Amino acid sequence: MIDIGVNLTSEQFAGDEAAVVAEAQAAGVRTLLLTGTDLADSQAAAELAARWPGVCYSTAGVHPHYAKSVADGWLTRLEGLQALPQVVAVGECGLDFNRDFSPRPVQEAVFEAQLALAARLKRPLFLHCRDAHDRFAALLAPWRRSLWAACCTASPAPTPSWTSAWRWGCISG
Repeated sequence: MIDIGVNLTSEQFAGDEAAVVAEAQAAGVRTLLLTGTDLADSQAAAELAARWPGVCYSTAGVHPHYAKSVADGWLTRLEGLQALPQVVAVGECGLDFNRDFSPRPVQEAVFEAQLALAARLKRPLFLHCRDAHDRFAALLAPWRRSLWAACCTASPAPTPSWTSAWRWGCISG
């Protein structure tokens, strides 16, 4: 069993990370994918993943909630994290029009930049979509034959198969 959405960098686990990993393994989880949600969190997730090679891996990306916080050079820093052996995907990235913690145009620009980065580096995506399905699908459409994704959230409305799976797969229409 693989857990692809582990928020082990959350302060609720501070100091207990080893116990969480051990408990997951005891429950039969063989691989944990630690989620990066902004650059600092992505760095922390990569550092944690490095503590348990072959068991923990991480993602590196900017969640739509934090899109407004990116600064100059963020994409270069993100690309540097993607070069680490324990970092296996770009994300968690996407759109969240439910809470709008970041303005929608900013979310879209940061998402598009991460799509382009993933395509250029030939990296899979770890995606997030909440209450933004139509725009999310439109932004993904040009990439659907060139990117791989794991989608962890989606609109409750009927969605195409490529946005409703909890597994790695090729984005296809």
